Amino acid sequence: MNQVISVIIVNYNVKELLQECIDSIMKFCPKDFFEIIVIDNASNDGSIEMVMQKFPECIVISNKSNVGFSEANNQGIRIAKGDYIMLLNPDTELMNNSLTMMINYLKINPDICVLAPRLLNTNGSLQISCWRFPTVTSIILETLFLHRIFKVSQYPIEFFDSIFETDFAIGACLIFREELINKIGFLDPDLFWMEDVDFCYRAKSVGKIVYYLEAEIIHHSGQSLRQNYKVAISNQIISKLKYLRKHFNYFKFAIGVFFSFLHILTRAIIFILLSPFNTQYSLKAKAYFYSLIKLLNYLFLRNQTVN
Repeated sequence: MNQVISVIIVNYNVKELLQECIDSIMKFCPKDFFEIIVIDNASNDGSIEMVMQKFPECIVISNKSNVGFSEANNQGIRIAKGDYIMLLNPDTELMNNSLTMMINYLKINPDICVLAPRLLNTNGSLQISCWRFPTVTSIILETLFLHRIFKVSQYPIEFFDSIFETDFAIGACLIFREELINKIGFLDPDLFWMEDVDFCYRAKSVGKIVYYLEAEIIHHSGQSLRQNYKVAISNQIISKLKYLRKHFNYFKFAIGVFFSFLHILTRAIIFILLSPFNTQYSLKAKAYFYSLIKLLNYLFLRNQTVN
């Protein structure tokens, strides 16, 4: 008989967080309820050794190189035996019986194809985890510094006090039926930083994406962005363009390119002017110049790399 759920965790050099994550699953879930598949992207912090020693029941895939978040998740999905699949970040911790609650909710709501829990920050405060799909309009507004006035990408904060249908939820924790993969395919490895948006965009064509506040999970987020502005900023901008090119017409893609170019230039100039006052501004200025190079490489040299 299949496991009820396959929990897929992609890890890269976060051994301590990974241990806490697996501990929380073991603590709150019946042992015959799940299987845990850990895909490690060539960590050098002893993550694999820790999992094999402390959690020998886990299935481990140890990649010799960092194949990326999407492809690593796809590796786990391909060998998963569960009727349900949970994509779970290693920087998360389950609370109480949240996993069981999500499965039960999916069982009684067949029209839901992807379910996302209520995410909490480390201090227990609400973490905004659901958004409307990116559009050319949202890119233009952000470039012109108007996105905080015209919040076209955001849901009202009061939405998060109820169960509601969303465009997409961030990939820190998503649960769906195994059969969804047969309908829409795997995560797209070309869309680094936008793979969860793209996955939900395709899933929404066959069912609902729902935010389920009754299940709460802690998400210790934001560390990678602060550590590497270059990778974070460049991929946030370029992956949006890849997303536009995949799902919209060439005219909208061209508009997106123009305003993304303008976005990079304005931020680079602003942070250069501010750089004497704070080293963070200097780092961001360098990151935007790096993003400009990456954008030109993407447009004219067809360079698809994500680092």
